[in-house]
Amino acid sequence: MEFEFSVDEAETPPPSGFDLGHIDVRGSNGSVSSRDRGPDGAMMIYLTVPLLLDGLRPFLAGKQRSYESAAVDSSFSLTFTRGRNGSVDTTYQGSLVDHSPAADVAAAVHVAAKRFADAHLHQLPPDDPGREDLQHAVAEFERFMEQVR
Repeated sequence: MEFEFSVDEAETPPPSGFDLGHIDVRGSNGSVSSRDRGPDGAMMIYLTVPLLLDGLRPFLAGKQRSYESAAVDSSFSLTFTRGRNGSVDTTYQGSLVDHSPAADVAAAVHVAAKRFADAHLHQLPPDDPGREDLQHAVAEFERFMEQVR
């Protein structure tokens, strides 16, 4: 499973925590991208990634059966459903994108979020709320990943 978070190519400078962007997911059963969803597919990416991380953490650590991650200012959403054997199904609009162990889902999201933050956070002003939210969410998810190893 692989996630990719990106800033939309049409965004104009200066960068802002409210910039639009996209999520691409490639899984064992297919792929999905917010890019393919028309004009309402792009989302406020710097705010959406923290929501995804902050929602997945308790889902992956707990007993919750499913978690739906909705994007900010977009119709794009992913649903994560726990199987009886601890696996997680990732779906988009009811279509299966991936079936993986929970640890693989966590690792894929973590790698993509860290890669996105490393590539883009330095472009945002230090006091930008989007920057602060993403920094905090990535740090919390890193602590979570250390606990589950």
